[in-house]
Amino acid sequence: MKEKLVISILALIVYACQPYSEKLVEEVDFFTIEGEIKGLDVSEIYFMHKDSAGEHKDTLVVDNGKFSVRGKTDEPQFVMIYSDKVRFQKVFYVENKAMYLKGTFDSLLHVDVSGSPVQDDYEVLEERIQTHRDSVMVYWNLAQEASSKGDTIKANGYQVIADSMYRSESGIRKQFISEFPHSFASLNELLNYSNEENLEESLMLYAGLSDAVRHTKKGKEVAIHLDNLDKVKQGNVALPFSQKDVDGQEVSLNDYNGKYVLLEFWASWCGPCRAENPNLRAEYLKYHDKGFNILGISLDDSREKWMKALEKDDLPWTQVSDLKGWQNEVAMLYGVRGIPANFLISPDGIIIDKGLRGESLNTKLKEIFD
Repeated sequence: MKEKLVISILALIVYACQPYSEKLVEEVDFFTIEGEIKGLDVSEIYFMHKDSAGEHKDTLVVDNGKFSVRGKTDEPQFVMIYSDKVRFQKVFYVENKAMYLKGTFDSLLHVDVSGSPVQDDYEVLEERIQTHRDSVMVYWNLAQEASSKGDTIKANGYQVIADSMYRSESGIRKQFISEFPHSFASLNELLNYSNEENLEESLMLYAGLSDAVRHTKKGKEVAIHLDNLDKVKQGNVALPFSQKDVDGQEVSLNDYNGKYVLLEFWASWCGPCRAENPNLRAEYLKYHDKGFNILGISLDDSREKWMKALEKDDLPWTQVSDLKGWQNEVAMLYGVRGIPANFLISPDGIIIDKGLRGESLNTKLKEIFD
Protein backbone atom coordinates (compact mmCIF):
# COMPACT_ATOMS: atom_id res chain seq x y z
CA MET A 1 0.00 0.00 0.00
CA LYS A 2 2.77 2.41 1.01
CA GLU A 3 4.78 1.80 -2.19
CA LYS A 4 1.70 2.42 -4.33
CA LEU A 5 1.00 5.63 -2.44
CA VAL A 6 4.56 6.90 -2.94
CA ILE A 7 4.35 6.17 -6.67
CA SER A 8 0.97 7.88 -6.87
CA ILE A 9 2.31 10.99 -5.16
CA LEU A 10 5.23 11.23 -7.57
CA ALA A 11 2.82 10.85 -10.44
CA LEU A 12 0.58 13.62 -9.11
CA ILE A 13 3.33 16.21 -9.41
CA VAL A 14 3.67 15.37 -13.10
CA TYR A 15 0.01 15.40 -14.04
CA ALA A 16 -1.11 18.35 -11.91
CA CYS A 17 -3.24 21.05 -13.52
CA GLN A 18 -2.31 24.71 -13.52
CA PRO A 19 0.98 25.40 -11.71
CA TYR A 20 0.61 27.49 -8.58
CA SER A 21 3.45 29.76 -9.75
CA GLU A 22 1.45 30.70 -12.87
CA LYS A 23 -1.32 32.03 -10.66
CA LEU A 24 1.20 34.14 -8.78
CA VAL A 25 2.22 36.12 -11.84
CA GLU A 26 -1.26 36.91 -13.17
CA GLU A 27 -1.10 40.37 -11.58
CA VAL A 28 2.63 41.14 -11.22
CA ASP A 29 5.86 39.22 -11.62
CA PHE A 30 7.67 40.92 -8.75
CA PHE A 31 7.10 41.77 -5.11
CA THR A 32 7.34 45.02 -3.22
CA ILE A 33 7.52 45.37 0.54
CA GLU A 34 6.82 48.71 2.17
CA GLY A 35 7.73 48.65 5.83
CA GLU A 36 7.23 50.96 8.75
CA ILE A 37 8.26 50.03 12.29
CA LYS A 38 7.70 52.96 14.60
CA GLY A 39 10.55 53.34 17.06
CA LEU A 40 13.04 51.36 14.95
CA ASP A 41 16.01 53.65 15.48
CA VAL A 42 18.63 52.23 13.12
CA SER A 43 19.96 53.40 9.74
CA GLU A 44 19.84 49.99 8.04
CA ILE A 45 18.48 46.48 8.36
CA TYR A 46 19.04 43.24 6.44
CA PHE A 47 16.78 41.27 4.13
CA MET A 48 17.52 37.54 3.83
CA HIS A 49 16.02 35.73 0.83
CA LYS A 50 16.79 33.04 -1.73
CA ASP A 51 16.81 32.67 -5.48
CA SER A 52 18.17 30.11 -7.94
CA ALA A 53 21.72 31.29 -7.20
CA GLY A 54 21.41 30.71 -3.47
CA GLU A 55 20.83 32.73 -0.30
CA HIS A 56 21.31 36.49 -0.28
CA LYS A 57 21.55 39.20 2.37
CA ASP A 58 20.55 42.65 1.11
CA THR A 59 21.01 45.85 3.08
CA LEU A 60 17.93 48.06 3.34
CA VAL A 61 18.15 51.75 4.23
CA VAL A 62 15.89 52.75 7.15
CA ASP A 63 14.58 56.32 7.39
CA ASN A 64 12.59 57.11 10.52
CA GLY A 65 11.50 53.47 10.80
CA LYS A 66 10.53 53.20 7.13
CA PHE A 67 12.13 50.93 4.53
CA SER A 68 11.27 49.23 1.26
CA VAL A 69 12.50 46.44 -0.97
CA ARG A 70 11.55 45.05 -4.37
CA GLY A 71 12.38 41.68 -5.87
CA LYS A 72 11.11 38.59 -7.61
CA THR A 73 10.43 35.04 -6.47
CA ASP A 74 9.45 31.97 -8.48
CA GLU A 75 7.02 30.92 -5.77
CA PRO A 76 6.27 31.91 -2.16
CA GLN A 77 9.25 31.71 0.16
CA PHE A 78 10.18 32.46 3.73
CA VAL A 79 12.25 35.63 4.10
CA MET A 80 13.66 37.40 7.11
CA ILE A 81 14.11 41.07 7.89
CA TYR A 82 16.37 41.75 10.87
CA SER A 83 18.88 44.07 12.51
CA ASP A 84 22.24 43.21 14.02
CA LYS A 85 22.17 46.40 16.12
CA VAL A 86 18.88 46.00 17.99
CA ARG A 87 16.46 43.15 18.73
CA PHE A 88 14.39 43.25 15.57
CA GLN A 89 13.57 40.18 13.50
CA LYS A 90 10.56 39.15 11.44
CA VAL A 91 10.19 35.94 9.43
CA PHE A 92 7.34 35.81 6.93
CA TYR A 93 6.24 34.61 3.51
CA VAL A 94 6.77 36.80 0.48
CA GLU A 95 5.17 36.30 -2.92
CA ASN A 96 4.95 38.42 -6.04
CA LYS A 97 2.51 40.98 -4.74
CA ALA A 98 2.46 44.42 -3.13
CA MET A 99 3.10 43.74 0.54
CA TYR A 100 3.16 45.90 3.65
CA LEU A 101 4.85 45.41 7.00
CA LYS A 102 3.79 47.65 9.89
CA GLY A 103 4.22 47.68 13.64
CA THR A 104 5.96 49.24 16.59
CA PHE A 105 9.38 48.41 17.97
CA ASP A 106 8.07 47.84 21.50
CA SER A 107 5.65 45.12 20.32
CA LEU A 108 7.46 43.10 17.68
CA LEU A 109 5.29 40.02 18.27
CA HIS A 110 2.42 41.93 16.69
CA VAL A 111 4.07 43.23 13.51
CA ASP A 112 1.41 43.07 10.80
CA VAL A 113 2.26 41.69 7.36
CA SER A 114 -0.35 42.18 4.67
CA GLY A 115 -0.70 41.58 0.95
CA SER A 116 0.20 37.90 0.81
CA PRO A 117 -2.55 35.24 0.97
CA VAL A 118 0.10 32.64 1.87
CA GLN A 119 1.29 34.75 4.79
CA ASP A 120 -2.33 35.19 5.88
CA ASP A 121 -2.65 31.41 6.07
CA TYR A 122 0.63 31.07 7.92
CA GLU A 123 -0.46 33.63 10.51
CA VAL A 124 -3.37 31.36 11.41
CA LEU A 125 -0.84 28.69 12.31
CA GLU A 126 1.41 31.18 14.10
CA GLU A 127 -1.46 32.31 16.30
CA ARG A 128 -2.39 28.73 17.17
CA ILE A 129 1.21 27.87 18.00
CA GLN A 130 1.64 30.98 20.16
CA THR A 131 -1.58 30.28 22.06
CA HIS A 132 -0.41 26.71 22.63
CA ARG A 133 3.01 27.83 23.85
CA ASP A 134 1.42 30.36 26.20
CA SER A 135 -0.51 27.46 27.75
CA VAL A 136 2.69 25.44 28.06
CA MET A 137 4.34 28.36 29.85
CA VAL A 138 1.48 28.50 32.36
CA TYR A 139 2.27 24.98 33.53
CA TRP A 140 6.02 25.54 33.30
CA ASN A 141 5.68 28.60 35.55
CA LEU A 142 3.51 26.62 37.98
CA ALA A 143 6.24 23.97 38.07
CA GLN A 144 8.88 26.60 38.82
CA GLU A 145 6.70 28.15 41.53
CA ALA A 146 6.02 24.80 43.20
CA SER A 147 9.70 23.94 43.02
CA SER A 148 10.68 27.22 44.68
CA LYS A 149 8.33 26.35 47.55
CA GLY A 150 9.87 22.91 47.91
CA ASP A 151 6.76 21.06 46.67
CA THR A 152 8.55 18.49 44.51
CA ILE A 153 5.44 16.40 43.84
CA LYS A 154 3.46 19.33 42.42
CA ALA A 155 6.50 20.63 40.53
CA ASN A 156 7.07 17.29 38.83
CA GLY A 157 3.36 16.97 38.02
CA TYR A 158 3.21 20.40 36.37
CA GLN A 159 6.45 19.72 34.51
CA VAL A 160 5.07 16.46 33.10
CA ILE A 161 2.00 18.34 31.81
CA ALA A 162 4.18 21.11 30.30
CA ASP A 163 6.46 18.60 28.57
CA SER A 164 3.51 16.61 27.22
CA MET A 165 1.84 19.76 25.87
CA TYR A 166 5.07 20.92 24.25
CA ARG A 167 5.50 17.61 22.45
CA SER A 168 1.93 17.83 21.15
CA GLU A 169 2.73 20.96 19.12
CA SER A 170 3.29 18.81 16.02
CA GLY A 171 -0.40 17.90 16.15
CA ILE A 172 -1.29 21.57 15.62
CA ARG A 173 0.87 21.66 12.51
CA LYS A 174 -0.71 18.44 11.23
CA GLN A 175 -4.18 19.90 11.73
CA PHE A 176 -3.15 23.01 9.81
CA ILE A 177 -2.00 20.93 6.84
CA SER A 178 -5.32 19.11 6.81
CA GLU A 179 -7.35 22.34 7.03
CA PHE A 180 -5.34 24.26 4.40
CA PRO A 181 -4.79 21.82 1.49
CA HIS A 182 -4.80 24.68 -1.04
CA SER A 183 -2.15 26.73 0.76
CA PHE A 184 1.53 26.82 -0.12
CA ALA A 185 2.18 27.28 3.61
CA SER A 186 1.15 23.66 4.18
CA LEU A 187 4.14 22.43 2.17
CA ASN A 188 6.81 23.75 4.52
CA GLU A 189 4.85 22.48 7.50
CA LEU A 190 4.59 19.01 5.97
CA LEU A 191 8.28 19.04 5.07
CA ASN A 192 9.21 19.74 8.69
CA TYR A 193 6.52 17.48 10.16
CA SER A 194 7.29 14.32 8.23
CA ASN A 195 9.69 11.66 9.46
CA GLU A 196 10.09 7.90 9.24
CA GLU A 197 7.78 7.31 12.21
CA ASN A 198 4.84 9.20 10.71
CA LEU A 199 5.57 8.43 7.05
CA GLU A 200 2.23 6.75 6.31
CA GLU A 201 0.37 9.70 7.79
CA SER A 202 2.60 12.20 5.95
CA LEU A 203 1.95 10.45 2.64
CA MET A 204 -1.78 10.75 3.21
CA LEU A 205 -1.45 14.43 4.13
CA TYR A 206 0.51 15.06 0.93
CA ALA A 207 -2.07 13.22 -1.15
CA GLY A 208 -4.72 15.50 0.34
CA LEU A 209 -3.03 18.69 -0.91
CA SER A 210 -4.38 20.40 -4.01
CA ASP A 211 -2.94 19.68 -7.45
CA ALA A 212 -1.69 23.26 -7.79
CA VAL A 213 0.21 23.12 -4.49
CA ARG A 214 1.79 19.73 -5.26
CA HIS A 215 2.95 20.99 -8.66
CA THR A 216 5.17 23.75 -7.21
CA LYS A 217 8.92 23.30 -6.86
CA LYS A 218 8.45 23.00 -3.12
CA GLY A 219 5.70 20.44 -3.70
CA LYS A 220 8.07 18.31 -5.75
CA GLU A 221 10.72 18.70 -3.07
CA VAL A 222 8.29 17.38 -0.46
CA ALA A 223 7.36 14.43 -2.69
CA ILE A 224 11.02 13.51 -3.14
CA HIS A 225 11.63 13.92 0.60
CA LEU A 226 8.80 11.51 1.43
CA ASP A 227 10.05 9.04 -1.15
CA ASN A 228 13.57 9.22 0.31
CA LEU A 229 12.27 8.69 3.85
CA ASP A 230 10.75 5.45 2.62
CA LYS A 231 14.08 4.42 1.08
CA VAL A 232 16.27 5.05 4.14
CA LYS A 233 14.26 3.09 6.67
CA GLN A 234 16.12 0.75 9.01
CA GLY A 235 16.72 -2.55 7.22
CA ASN A 236 17.01 -1.01 3.76
CA VAL A 237 20.15 -0.83 1.63
CA ALA A 238 21.92 2.50 2.18
CA LEU A 239 21.61 4.90 -0.76
CA PRO A 240 24.93 5.41 -2.58
CA PHE A 241 26.47 8.87 -2.86
CA SER A 242 29.73 10.73 -3.25
CA GLN A 243 30.83 14.15 -2.04
CA LYS A 244 34.10 16.07 -1.75
CA ASP A 245 36.23 16.02 1.36
CA VAL A 246 38.21 18.90 2.90
CA ASP A 247 40.91 18.47 0.23
CA GLY A 248 38.45 18.48 -2.66
CA GLN A 249 38.73 14.72 -3.24
CA GLU A 250 35.60 12.69 -4.00
CA VAL A 251 34.60 10.31 -1.23
CA SER A 252 32.04 7.62 -1.97
CA LEU A 253 29.92 5.53 0.36
CA ASN A 254 31.18 2.59 -1.70
CA ASP A 255 34.62 3.26 -0.21
CA TYR A 256 33.25 1.79 3.01
CA ASN A 257 32.03 -1.51 1.54
CA GLY A 258 32.83 -4.31 3.95
CA LYS A 259 33.09 -1.95 6.93
CA TYR A 260 30.81 -0.53 9.59
CA VAL A 261 30.32 3.18 8.99
CA LEU A 262 28.31 5.81 10.84
CA LEU A 263 27.03 8.59 8.57
CA GLU A 264 27.10 11.57 10.92
CA PHE A 265 25.18 14.67 9.77
CA TRP A 266 26.27 17.79 11.65
CA ALA A 267 27.40 21.42 11.26
CA SER A 268 29.76 23.84 12.96
CA TRP A 269 26.82 25.97 14.15
CA CYS A 270 24.90 23.05 15.68
CA GLY A 271 25.36 23.08 19.46
CA PRO A 272 24.04 19.54 20.14
CA CYS A 273 26.25 18.23 17.31
CA ARG A 274 29.38 19.80 18.76
CA ALA A 275 28.44 18.57 22.24
CA GLU A 276 28.29 14.99 20.92
CA ASN A 277 31.66 15.17 19.13
CA PRO A 278 33.79 14.22 22.18
CA ASN A 279 31.75 11.03 22.62
CA LEU A 280 31.99 10.24 18.91
CA ARG A 281 35.75 10.77 19.04
CA ALA A 282 36.14 8.49 22.05
CA GLU A 283 34.09 5.71 20.44
CA TYR A 284 35.93 6.10 17.14
CA LEU A 285 39.34 5.75 18.80
CA LYS A 286 38.06 2.79 20.83
CA TYR A 287 36.64 0.77 17.94
CA HIS A 288 38.28 2.01 14.74
CA ASP A 289 40.92 -0.72 14.77
CA LYS A 290 38.08 -3.26 15.07
CA GLY A 291 36.36 -1.97 11.94
CA PHE A 292 34.30 1.06 13.02
CA ASN A 293 34.34 4.14 10.79
CA ILE A 294 32.62 7.52 10.78
CA LEU A 295 31.90 9.65 7.72
CA GLY A 296 31.02 13.20 8.70
CA ILE A 297 28.63 15.08 6.43
CA SER A 298 28.57 18.78 7.21
CA LEU A 299 25.59 21.04 6.55
CA ASP A 300 27.80 24.11 6.72
CA ASP A 301 27.74 26.75 4.02
CA SER A 302 31.01 28.35 5.14
CA ARG A 303 34.24 26.47 4.52
CA GLU A 304 36.07 28.68 7.04
CA LYS A 305 33.65 27.86 9.88
CA TRP A 306 33.66 24.19 8.91
CA MET A 307 37.48 24.04 9.05
CA LYS A 308 37.63 25.87 12.39
CA ALA A 309 35.15 23.44 13.94
CA LEU A 310 37.09 20.42 12.65
CA GLU A 311 40.32 21.79 14.09
CA LYS A 312 38.82 22.75 17.44
CA ASP A 313 36.94 19.46 17.94
CA ASP A 314 39.92 17.42 16.65
CA LEU A 315 37.86 14.97 14.58
CA PRO A 316 40.08 12.28 13.01
CA TRP A 317 37.59 10.74 10.58
CA THR A 318 36.81 11.71 6.98
CA GLN A 319 34.57 14.75 6.48
CA VAL A 320 32.64 15.76 3.35
CA SER A 321 30.39 18.67 2.41
CA ASP A 322 29.10 20.51 -0.65
CA LEU A 323 28.76 23.68 1.49
CA LYS A 324 25.11 24.10 0.53
CA GLY A 325 23.80 24.25 4.09
CA TRP A 326 20.38 22.65 4.47
CA GLN A 327 20.42 21.93 0.74
CA ASN A 328 23.31 19.49 1.17
CA GLU A 329 22.59 16.82 -1.43
CA VAL A 330 23.41 13.86 0.80
CA ALA A 331 21.25 15.24 3.62
CA MET A 332 18.35 15.68 1.20
CA LEU A 333 18.92 12.17 -0.17
CA TYR A 334 18.65 10.73 3.35
CA GLY A 335 15.66 12.88 4.30
CA VAL A 336 17.59 14.75 7.00
CA ARG A 337 15.61 17.79 8.21
CA GLY A 338 17.26 18.22 11.61
CA ILE A 339 20.70 17.66 13.06
CA PRO A 340 22.42 15.92 14.68
CA ALA A 341 21.31 12.86 12.71
CA ASN A 342 23.08 9.65 11.85
CA PHE A 343 22.73 6.26 10.16
CA LEU A 344 24.75 3.17 11.12
CA ILE A 345 25.51 1.03 8.08
CA SER A 346 26.68 -2.59 8.22
CA PRO A 347 29.56 -4.05 6.16
CA ASP A 348 27.03 -5.36 3.63
CA GLY A 349 25.53 -1.89 3.14
CA ILE A 350 22.36 -2.23 5.24
CA ILE A 351 21.05 0.55 7.49
CA ILE A 352 21.00 -1.26 10.84
CA ASP A 353 20.27 1.67 13.17
CA LYS A 354 19.84 5.43 13.22
CA GLY A 355 19.62 8.42 15.55
CA LEU A 356 22.28 6.99 17.88
CA ARG A 357 23.52 9.50 20.47
CA GLY A 358 25.53 9.24 23.66
CA GLU A 359 24.94 6.04 25.58
CA SER A 360 22.68 4.54 22.90
CA LEU A 361 25.58 4.73 20.42
CA ASN A 362 28.06 3.35 22.95
CA THR A 363 25.77 0.43 23.78
CA LYS A 364 25.22 -0.39 20.11
CA LEU A 365 28.95 -0.35 19.31
CA LYS A 366 29.66 -2.50 22.37
CA GLU A 367 27.15 -5.08 21.10
CA ILE A 368 28.88 -5.19 17.73
CA PHE A 369 32.57 -5.06 18.65
CA ASP A 370 32.99 -6.35 22.22
